Amino acid sequence: MISRREVVTAGVLGSLTGSAAEADASQGGGQDDAQTRAVLTRIEQDLARINTTLEQGLRGPGLDAGSISDIRTRLTLHLRSAGKFPEFMEIGTSIFYAVYDWHVRHAQQIQITRLADQRFAIQFMFTQLIVRWEQDANYLGTPFDRG
Repeated sequence: MISRREVVTAGVLGSLTGSAAEADASQGGGQDDAQTRAVLTRIEQDLARINTTLEQGLRGPGLDAGSISDIRTRLTLHLRSAGKFPEFMEIGTSIFYAVYDWHVRHAQQIQITRLADQRFAIQFMFTQLIVRWEQDANYLGTPFDRG
């Protein structure tokens, strides 16, 4: 038979041993939880970065960024001072490629013409952008009208 002392002692020791095992498991589990949270946070950040990259690639540059924004600002200044969009503006080759890419990305008709002085121009909104290949690639001239 089991004595009363053995039952009580076994119960108390058993509960103490069980509590220690649970404490060890909870500490190890806490470390596992922290590691799991760190991995999930990193995955979430990577997915957000991938999402941003894909959105930028699909949307592309708008009218409020880069070279297109600079052109738009100069056209707006001319519009405010003269009351109409300028007929011409001179640009460098990098600006030309940005305008060309903008037309392609937004499926707009590309109108490129050759001028009398053997230069070429691309139509952007209501203005002919004349390419000046001898200037700096990022050259933006002052908008002007025929005069």
